[in-house]
Amino acid sequence: MKRWRFIYSGSKPPALNMAIDEALLEMHIYSCVPIFRIYGWQPHGFSLGYSQNPASVLYVDRCEKDGIPFVKRVTGGGIIFHGDEVTYSIACSEEDIGPVNSVKDAYKLLCEFILETYRRFGLNPYFAIENPNREKVKSTFCFSSFEDYDILIGGKKIGGNAQRRKKKVIMQHGSIPITLDMPLVSKYVKEPLALAKTNSTSLREVLGREIPFEEFAGVMKESFVSVFKAVLEEKDFSEEENLLIKTHLEIVNRRE
Repeated sequence: MKRWRFIYSGSKPPALNMAIDEALLEMHIYSCVPIFRIYGWQPHGFSLGYSQNPASVLYVDRCEKDGIPFVKRVTGGGIIFHGDEVTYSIACSEEDIGPVNSVKDAYKLLCEFILETYRRFGLNPYFAIENPNREKVKSTFCFSSFEDYDILIGGKKIGGNAQRRKKKVIMQHGSIPITLDMPLVSKYVKEPLALAKTNSTSLREVLGREIPFEEFAGVMKESFVSVFKAVLEEKDFSEEENLLIKTHLEIVNRRE
């Protein structure tokens, strides 16, 4: 059994959430203990891929007028609106998850616990690469497009995942929507979202019922333990780690 550190950090503002995820990478490098985190977002807001220009993909003036925060991730990919969702992050070495021959291998291995979570709810999830007839779409909005190891249910993408790597250390985080409010998102995203409405889904849609954050997060935690044969030890951030997070928050807030 592998010892993992578990962090349940509640709901935090977008910039702070991204600062914590970035800091996890360094925490793992210093401690060599792999980390699994579950969290939410308050207030709700957007995260953008590292290479995205906010003014090119968002109506920035509308976001600012309505008090909708947006932040750039250290990972790639497209825009995600973080509202009613469960979010996770992982910081680990390749050795913590098994033989890894490529970046795609790491995605596949790290997403296995998410597949297991859906199966425990009676769903039939699969990777997009397993659907040879899927339409290959490039989009600025994460939920409009399919990458090989995006997870689909009923032909629709549910959530999105992205990675940052530092040598053989990986930080991966992912968003699983409980509900999707496309009319709200459409108000702020410049790209038309007709494809997202067709190509994406949410937990409420696939389960046909309301599901509390705590219920899904609990099953996700159980699935993580099962898939990775993990022993989770919950531990809050130390004073030194909070200083590290503060440093990363300053970096995130300066990022343009």
